Amino acid sequence: MDFARRFFLPAALAVQFLAACGGGGNGSEPSPPIDRVGLAQITKQNAPTVAGVVAEVALEEGVFGALLNQGLPFGAIGSNGAVTVAAKLASPATLLSATSGLAPCAVSGTVDVVVTAANPQVPSIGDRYEFIFEACDNGTGTVTGGSLAITITALGGDFASGSFLIGMGLELTAFQVTEDGETSMASGSVSVEIDTTVPSVTTITVSTSALAANKDGAAEAISDLTISISQNESVFPVSVTVDTSFRISSPRIGGDVIVTTALALQSTGEEYPFVGELRITANDNTALVLIALDSNTVRLELDLDGDGATDDVIETTWDEILAAAAAA
Repeated sequence: MDFARRFFLPAALAVQFLAACGGGGNGSEPSPPIDRVGLAQITKQNAPTVAGVVAEVALEEGVFGALLNQGLPFGAIGSNGAVTVAAKLASPATLLSATSGLAPCAVSGTVDVVVTAANPQVPSIGDRYEFIFEACDNGTGTVTGGSLAITITALGGDFASGSFLIGMGLELTAFQVTEDGETSMASGSVSVEIDTTVPSVTTITVSTSALAANKDGAAEAISDLTISISQNESVFPVSVTVDTSFRISSPRIGGDVIVTTALALQSTGEEYPFVGELRITANDNTALVLIALDSNTVRLELDLDGDGATDDVIETTWDEILAAAAAA
């Protein structure tokens, strides 16, 4: 699994923010002050599930990753969500291969492609690519419906040399994905920016003001999301650093939690993060700090009474918290 599948956008993959939000139960609070309406309560019993739901968003393992884990009918856009959509579209050859028209999908269904471009031969700001899926089965194990529109919002640098910046807006309307009998749906907008102007480093920034999704009837919503993913290819294995903040509302955790980065997540190759801290704030100032101890093990430090001190500690693993979220 490559870095883009390990980190969402959907991700995988912010403005340089949160230089230090504390961590280890220091009682610090995101700035500006958070809206506490609808916040869940963190308990020792639900802490692994809360941590897992948050990790799903940060690591692109859950519903949001699945929604953008789609193939589009041009180039080789495949299984890495919005990050891959933007990365593939950053190639002029891929952009220019998209043409308007109704086309059959590989197995069944159709996709209607609508391209609106100032100059079909040269990508430019404002160019729009809309894909309207009708039970589209491309033989990849998923069936896609609804629409996904992509608009170029920024361009810079030199594509030929590989040193460039591209910004894109993604709009999802009744967008749905069925895989292994499970259907995920979403509506909302996501922005993606890719910057390769620093040699050997690719920085991908993903953000959304609001994205509503559901998986087999379980509605979830994410808002105020920013994720900044930096991949350094000058070292082996490739190193990845992720900063993120967001608010997620999920029936699996009984309400909302607010997530900030106390220490950037870092990983190498295809591993889970081996260092990093995510602070999760909930009702009555209860809090959970998810600390990566290594690429397998995490520590959950719980502030159960909201006084800013650690009341309990759970030693667990990345796989275990993700399994707890999946089972909820």
